[in-house]
Amino acid sequence: MEYTTLQRYRAVSYEFNQLYKKILMHIEDRASAEGYIYADTYRGWVNEYNRIVKKYNGLTGANLSIKSVQEYELSSTHKTVRTDIAHAFAQSIKELADRVDSEVLAEQNKDTPIPAHQMRVCFKTGAKGCPLCPPEKKNKVFVAMPFSDDYRDSYEYGIKLILDQLAIEHYRADNEISNKDIMCKICREIQSCGRVIANISGLNPNVMLELGLAYGLGKEVIVIKDKKTTSISDLGSVEYIEYSHAGELQQKLLLLLQ
Repeated sequence: MEYTTLQRYRAVSYEFNQLYKKILMHIEDRASAEGYIYADTYRGWVNEYNRIVKKYNGLTGANLSIKSVQEYELSSTHKTVRTDIAHAFAQSIKELADRVDSEVLAEQNKDTPIPAHQMRVCFKTGAKGCPLCPPEKKNKVFVAMPFSDDYRDSYEYGIKLILDQLAIEHYRADNEISNKDIMCKICREIQSCGRVIANISGLNPNVMLELGLAYGLGKEVIVIKDKKTTSISDLGSVEYIEYSHAGELQQKLLLLLQ
Protein backbone atom coordinates (compact mmCIF):
# COMPACT_ATOMS: atom_id res chain seq x y z
CA MET A 1 0.00 0.00 0.00
CA GLU A 2 1.31 3.45 -0.91
CA TYR A 3 0.82 5.92 1.94
CA THR A 4 -0.24 9.51 1.32
CA THR A 5 1.73 12.47 2.67
CA LEU A 6 -0.97 13.07 5.28
CA GLN A 7 -0.76 9.48 6.48
CA ARG A 8 3.01 9.79 6.87
CA TYR A 9 2.63 13.03 8.83
CA ARG A 10 0.10 11.34 11.12
CA ALA A 11 2.39 8.38 11.68
CA VAL A 12 5.28 10.66 12.67
CA SER A 13 3.03 12.74 14.94
CA TYR A 14 1.72 9.60 16.60
CA GLU A 15 5.23 8.24 17.23
CA PHE A 16 6.47 11.52 18.75
CA ASN A 17 3.44 11.76 21.03
CA GLN A 18 3.70 8.12 22.12
CA LEU A 19 7.39 8.56 22.96
CA TYR A 20 6.60 11.72 24.95
CA LYS A 21 3.90 9.91 26.96
CA LYS A 22 6.12 6.90 27.56
CA ILE A 23 8.92 9.09 28.97
CA LEU A 24 6.55 11.04 31.23
CA MET A 25 5.02 7.85 32.62
CA HIS A 26 8.47 6.43 33.35
CA ILE A 27 9.60 9.70 34.98
CA GLU A 28 6.56 9.67 37.27
CA ASP A 29 7.30 6.10 38.33
CA ARG A 30 10.98 6.75 38.98
CA ALA A 31 10.39 10.11 40.67
CA SER A 32 8.21 8.41 43.25
CA ALA A 33 10.94 5.82 43.76
CA GLU A 34 14.65 6.65 43.41
CA GLY A 35 14.37 9.98 41.58
CA TYR A 36 16.62 9.10 38.67
CA ILE A 37 16.51 7.33 35.30
CA TYR A 38 18.84 4.56 34.28
CA ALA A 39 21.24 5.75 31.58
CA ASP A 40 20.51 2.76 29.34
CA THR A 41 16.79 3.60 29.44
CA TYR A 42 17.58 7.22 28.54
CA ARG A 43 19.81 6.12 25.65
CA GLY A 44 16.97 3.93 24.39
CA TRP A 45 14.66 6.97 24.31
CA VAL A 46 17.31 8.98 22.46
CA ASN A 47 17.73 6.23 19.86
CA GLU A 48 13.96 6.06 19.37
CA TYR A 49 13.79 9.85 19.06
CA ASN A 50 16.57 9.86 16.45
CA ARG A 51 14.77 7.20 14.42
CA ILE A 52 11.60 9.33 14.30
CA VAL A 53 13.58 12.50 13.50
CA LYS A 54 15.19 10.77 10.51
CA LYS A 55 11.75 9.74 9.32
CA TYR A 56 10.53 13.34 9.73
CA ASN A 57 13.54 14.75 7.89
CA GLY A 58 12.98 12.34 5.02
CA LEU A 59 9.31 13.32 4.84
CA THR A 60 9.69 17.10 5.01
CA GLY A 61 13.22 17.76 3.75
CA ALA A 62 13.99 19.40 7.10
CA ASN A 63 17.40 19.05 8.65
CA LEU A 64 16.62 18.52 12.33
CA SER A 65 19.68 17.39 14.23
CA ILE A 66 19.76 14.00 15.83
CA LYS A 67 20.45 13.92 19.56
CA SER A 68 23.41 12.38 21.33
CA VAL A 69 23.70 11.73 25.05
CA GLN A 70 25.89 14.45 26.55
CA GLU A 71 28.42 13.99 29.34
CA TYR A 72 26.71 16.57 31.55
CA GLU A 73 23.43 14.64 31.37
CA LEU A 74 24.94 11.60 33.08
CA SER A 75 25.81 11.04 36.70
CA SER A 76 29.44 10.67 37.78
CA THR A 77 29.11 6.88 37.44
CA HIS A 78 27.51 7.22 33.96
CA LYS A 79 24.82 4.78 35.10
CA THR A 80 21.96 7.20 35.74
CA VAL A 81 20.35 10.43 34.52
CA ARG A 82 18.49 12.94 36.72
CA THR A 83 14.74 13.08 36.17
CA ASP A 84 14.87 16.83 35.41
CA ILE A 85 17.18 16.08 32.43
CA ALA A 86 14.78 13.43 31.19
CA HIS A 87 11.83 15.78 31.70
CA ALA A 88 13.50 18.52 29.64
CA PHE A 89 14.09 15.98 26.87
CA ALA A 90 10.43 14.96 27.02
CA GLN A 91 9.34 18.59 26.71
CA SER A 92 11.49 19.07 23.62
CA ILE A 93 9.79 16.04 22.10
CA LYS A 94 6.36 17.52 22.94
CA GLU A 95 7.26 20.78 21.22
CA LEU A 96 8.31 18.88 18.12
CA ALA A 97 5.14 16.76 18.28
CA ASP A 98 3.04 19.96 18.41
CA ARG A 99 4.91 21.24 15.36
CA VAL A 100 4.16 18.07 13.44
CA ASP A 101 0.52 18.23 14.57
CA SER A 102 0.21 21.68 13.02
CA GLU A 103 1.67 20.30 9.80
CA VAL A 104 -0.84 17.45 9.96
CA LEU A 105 -3.63 20.00 10.28
CA ALA A 106 -2.33 21.96 7.29
CA GLU A 107 -2.08 18.81 5.20
CA GLN A 108 -5.47 17.65 6.43
CA ASN A 109 -7.10 20.81 5.12
CA LYS A 110 -6.25 19.66 1.62
CA ASP A 111 -9.16 17.23 2.02
CA THR A 112 -7.23 14.04 1.41
CA PRO A 113 -9.83 11.25 1.36
CA ILE A 114 -9.75 8.68 4.17
CA PRO A 115 -10.00 5.02 3.06
CA ALA A 116 -13.47 3.59 3.73
CA HIS A 117 -12.20 0.90 6.14
CA GLN A 118 -10.44 3.39 8.43
CA MET A 119 -11.68 5.57 11.30
CA ARG A 120 -13.06 8.93 10.26
CA VAL A 121 -11.85 10.46 13.54
CA CYS A 122 -9.46 8.97 16.12
CA PHE A 123 -11.54 8.61 19.29
CA LYS A 124 -8.42 8.98 21.48
CA THR A 125 -6.81 12.07 19.93
CA GLY A 126 -9.68 13.67 18.01
CA ALA A 127 -7.50 13.84 14.88
CA LYS A 128 -9.07 13.26 11.51
CA GLY A 129 -8.47 9.70 10.33
CA CYS A 130 -6.25 7.07 11.93
CA PRO A 131 -2.59 8.02 12.41
CA LEU A 132 -1.58 4.36 11.98
CA CYS A 133 -3.25 4.12 8.54
CA PRO A 134 -3.70 0.32 8.64
CA PRO A 135 -4.27 -1.45 5.30
CA GLU A 136 -7.30 -3.76 5.05
CA LYS A 137 -7.17 -7.52 4.50
CA LYS A 138 -10.60 -8.72 3.41
CA ASN A 139 -9.86 -12.35 4.31
CA LYS A 140 -8.70 -11.52 7.86
CA VAL A 141 -10.97 -11.99 10.89
CA PHE A 142 -10.80 -10.10 14.18
CA VAL A 143 -12.04 -12.23 17.09
CA ALA A 144 -13.60 -10.20 19.91
CA MET A 145 -14.22 -12.24 23.04
CA PRO A 146 -13.67 -12.37 26.81
CA PHE A 147 -10.22 -13.67 27.75
CA SER A 148 -11.62 -15.80 30.57
CA ASP A 149 -10.79 -19.53 30.78
CA ASP A 150 -14.55 -20.12 30.60
CA TYR A 151 -14.43 -19.38 26.87
CA ARG A 152 -11.12 -21.04 25.98
CA ASP A 153 -12.74 -24.17 24.50
CA SER A 154 -15.22 -22.17 22.43
CA TYR A 155 -12.26 -20.30 20.93
CA GLU A 156 -9.77 -23.15 20.50
CA TYR A 157 -12.22 -25.82 19.29
CA GLY A 158 -15.03 -23.67 17.96
CA ILE A 159 -13.63 -20.53 16.32
CA LYS A 160 -9.89 -21.01 15.81
CA LEU A 161 -10.17 -24.60 14.57
CA ILE A 162 -12.59 -23.62 11.80
CA LEU A 163 -10.68 -20.48 10.77
CA ASP A 164 -7.46 -22.51 10.55
CA GLN A 165 -9.26 -25.23 8.62
CA LEU A 166 -10.54 -22.69 6.08
CA ALA A 167 -7.10 -20.95 5.93
CA ILE A 168 -8.59 -17.68 7.16
CA GLU A 169 -6.12 -15.33 8.87
CA HIS A 170 -7.35 -14.27 12.29
CA TYR A 171 -6.35 -12.02 15.19
CA ARG A 172 -7.16 -11.99 18.88
CA ALA A 173 -5.79 -9.14 21.02
CA ASP A 174 -4.06 -11.33 23.59
CA ASN A 175 -2.14 -13.19 20.86
CA GLU A 176 0.22 -10.21 20.52
CA ILE A 177 2.35 -8.97 23.40
CA SER A 178 3.56 -5.40 22.92
CA ASN A 179 3.90 -2.09 24.74
CA LYS A 180 1.44 -0.37 22.38
CA ASP A 181 -1.67 1.31 23.78
CA ILE A 182 -4.20 -1.55 24.05
CA MET A 183 -7.12 0.39 22.52
CA CYS A 184 -4.97 1.67 19.63
CA LYS A 185 -3.88 -1.91 18.99
CA ILE A 186 -7.46 -3.22 19.00
CA CYS A 187 -8.78 -0.35 16.87
CA ARG A 188 -5.96 -0.82 14.35
CA GLU A 189 -6.66 -4.54 14.02
CA ILE A 190 -10.43 -4.09 13.62
CA GLN A 191 -9.76 -1.56 10.86
CA SER A 192 -7.39 -3.98 9.14
CA CYS A 193 -9.86 -6.90 9.13
CA GLY A 194 -12.63 -7.56 6.65
CA ARG A 195 -14.78 -9.45 9.13
CA VAL A 196 -15.30 -9.59 12.91
CA ILE A 197 -16.49 -12.52 15.02
CA ALA A 198 -17.79 -11.18 18.34
CA ASN A 199 -18.53 -13.57 21.21
CA ILE A 200 -20.84 -11.57 23.47
CA SER A 201 -21.15 -14.38 26.04
CA GLY A 202 -21.04 -12.91 29.52
CA LEU A 203 -21.79 -9.45 28.10
CA ASN A 204 -18.20 -8.31 28.52
CA PRO A 205 -17.99 -4.47 28.16
CA ASN A 206 -14.72 -4.62 26.20
CA VAL A 207 -16.31 -6.96 23.66
CA MET A 208 -19.30 -4.62 23.37
CA LEU A 209 -16.97 -1.70 22.61
CA GLU A 210 -15.18 -3.76 19.94
CA LEU A 211 -18.55 -4.80 18.50
CA GLY A 212 -19.59 -1.13 18.27
CA LEU A 213 -16.33 -0.23 16.51
CA ALA A 214 -16.84 -3.06 14.04
CA TYR A 215 -20.39 -1.94 13.17
CA GLY A 216 -19.28 1.69 12.95
CA LEU A 217 -16.52 0.76 10.50
CA GLY A 218 -18.98 -1.18 8.35
CA LYS A 219 -17.34 -4.56 8.93
CA GLU A 220 -19.16 -7.82 8.29
CA VAL A 221 -19.98 -8.98 11.81
CA ILE A 222 -20.80 -12.47 13.09
CA VAL A 223 -22.23 -12.32 16.61
CA ILE A 224 -22.11 -15.49 18.73
CA LYS A 225 -23.15 -16.25 22.30
CA ASP A 226 -23.58 -19.22 24.57
CA LYS A 227 -27.08 -20.30 25.60
CA LYS A 228 -26.47 -19.21 29.21
CA THR A 229 -26.19 -15.54 28.23
CA THR A 230 -29.41 -13.55 28.25
CA SER A 231 -30.35 -11.91 24.96
CA ILE A 232 -29.89 -8.11 24.80
CA SER A 233 -32.91 -6.07 23.72
CA ASP A 234 -30.72 -3.56 21.84
CA LEU A 235 -29.39 -6.45 19.73
CA GLY A 236 -32.81 -8.03 19.33
CA SER A 237 -32.90 -7.51 15.57
CA VAL A 238 -29.33 -8.75 15.05
CA GLU A 239 -28.98 -12.33 13.87
CA TYR A 240 -26.51 -14.33 15.94
CA ILE A 241 -25.21 -17.85 16.44
CA GLU A 242 -26.17 -19.46 19.73
CA TYR A 243 -24.26 -22.49 21.01
CA SER A 244 -24.19 -24.81 24.00
CA HIS A 245 -20.70 -26.24 23.48
CA ALA A 246 -17.64 -25.81 21.24
CA GLY A 247 -18.61 -28.64 18.88
CA GLU A 248 -21.96 -27.03 18.09
CA LEU A 249 -20.31 -23.64 17.54
CA GLN A 250 -17.73 -25.27 15.26
CA GLN A 251 -20.40 -26.80 13.00
CA LYS A 252 -22.52 -23.64 12.82
CA LEU A 253 -19.50 -21.47 11.99
CA LEU A 254 -18.38 -23.93 9.31
CA LEU A 255 -21.77 -23.77 7.59
CA LEU A 256 -21.83 -19.97 7.73
CA LEU A 257 -18.24 -19.35 6.61
CA GLN A 258 -18.34 -21.85 3.77
